[in-house]
Parts: sequence; C-alpha cells; structure tokens
Amino acid sequence: MNPKQWLRPRLRLWSIYNELGYNPWRKSCKARRKGRGVYMGAREAIPFLNDDAKRTFSHLLLRPGYMMRDYILRGEHERYLAPFTALLVFYSVFTLLMAVVQPGSLKENSGDDFLRGLRAATATIDSTRLVTQADTAEIDNLGRREKAFNLLNTSLKTVTEAIVLTHLDIYPEAADTPWKESLAAVEGDIRSKGIPLFLGSFLLIWLAMAILLRKYQVSVSGAAAASAYVLCQFCIFMFLALILSFGQKTELGVLLMGILLFIDYRQMLGIKNKPAFWLTVKTGLIYLCFASLFYILVGLVLLLISLARM
Repeated sequence: MNPKQWLRPRLRLWSIYNELGYNPWRKSCKARRKGRGVYMGAREAIPFLNDDAKRTFSHLLLRPGYMMRDYILRGEHERYLAPFTALLVFYSVFTLLMAVVQPGSLKENSGDDFLRGLRAATATIDSTRLVTQADTAEIDNLGRREKAFNLLNTSLKTVTEAIVLTHLDIYPEAADTPWKESLAAVEGDIRSKGIPLFLGSFLLIWLAMAILLRKYQVSVSGAAAASAYVLCQFCIFMFLALILSFGQKTELGVLLMGILLFIDYRQMLGIKNKPAFWLTVKTGLIYLCFASLFYILVGLVLLLISLARM
C-alpha cells in the first residue's frame, strides 16, 4: 500500500477526533452488570478511574484547546471534570507522587534556603552594628546609622516571621500558641491538596485571560475555567517530566509553557498562528506585570509593618 494512502485516512480520523472529542465510528462499550466489579458508585469516586477524569486527562494531553472550547464555549460540562475539581484532583495526586518520589521536596521548595539567608543576614547586621557603635561612638551621625540598622534589621525579622507564619505546618516548632497550632493544621491540609502549587499562578493567569479574551466573547468565569485547565495541562507535563527524569525534575521551562499556551489558544479560539502567538506573549507580559505589582504591594506592606514595629 502507498504510504500516502495509508496515512491520509488516519490523519483525517485524527482531525475528526480533535473536532468531536471521540471516534464516531467506534462502538460504545456495553454497560457493566451490577453484579460485577466493585460496588456501584465507588469506582466513580476514585480519581482517574471514573470516565470523566480519564477523559479530562486524555483530552488535556491530546486535544487541550478543543477540550476547553467544548467546555467553555459549547457548554459540554457533563463530559469533563469541573475545572476546580480537576485542579484539586490533579495537584493532589501530583503532591502525593512527589512525597513518594522526592521525600522532603515540598519543604525544600518552600524557601528554606531563603529563610536561612534572612536569619544569617540578621545576625550579620547585629554584629556589624556592634562594631559600628564601638568604632564611631563619638561621631554625630551615629544616630542615623543606628536608625538605618534598626530599620533593616526589623524589616528582615518581619519578612522572616511572615515566611514562617505561612509555613507553620513545615516549621511546627514555631507554632507556640493555640491559634498558630490551628493555623498550622489548616496549612497542612491545604498543602496536602497541592493548593500552594497552583493558587498564585491560577489567579494571575485568570486575570490575564479575563483581560485578553473579552474580545473573543469569553466571560470572566470562562477565563477562570480556561486558567484552571491550563494549569491541569501543566500538571500533566510535570508528571511526564518527573517520569522521564526518573524523579529528578518537575519544573517546566518558560518556552514549553509558552508553546502549550499557544496550542491552547489556537485550538480553543480557532485562530491562526500569528494572533495565537501574540496572545501568548501578551498573556506572559500581563502575568509578569501582575506578579510584579503583587510583590511590590507585599513589600510595601512589610515595610509599613516594620516601621510600625520600630
């Protein structure tokens, strides 16, 4: 058989599958009898065993943008996991897998090195201030130097306390009061579901998509659903990175994330390469702007707290 004759119908079938999400010529499986297998309903409650979860996983891997189009623009909600349910399922499983493959990785990624650096810098400032006081005891500008040392020292201590307060489940020795113990329990439950892995990115991508996709008649809630599914898609490739690197790496490069987002836009909106490319670039720029603004606001709040504590 001619290779072109063999390939042409298969490419046609692939394009039909991308458009519909299923093979129209494939016979549907017969329903299972009640007497066979597990208890009726239990199978549907287990992640990645029920049909909706398996379909969501496979379609995010093979036809992600078309799946988002089906759910957001065509209203086919019954075929797939709801966006936020999918986020919790995907990242909970990923967190569990990370805990098995890389024990302690969640603690390492939470800022341990940064926290140690802050504490070392605080100790260095304290020792430097003592030397300065001893060498310049009779200089008029000692008071200004002392204020500068106090402000810097107080700022570093405030940042350190803020990091510890948001990671009390990882630093249980810092939970020395009942309310901190309660907060540590809540943080532990949130971290076990993988929420810190996607929450910040979800909010920023949602804001970017809500601004950019208005011209394509995508609502704010539709942008939220698209953002959730994009992060689920990233989670799938984090799974693959973990497997292909034999448990060594999970990070996705900026270029790979940009390519995935480009494919999503092109398939979901039915646009050509050039507008999809610029939409991807604009999403990244708006993401960076909102992230920078967030960190600037956090820095100002910490600075005001430091000034109030002096």
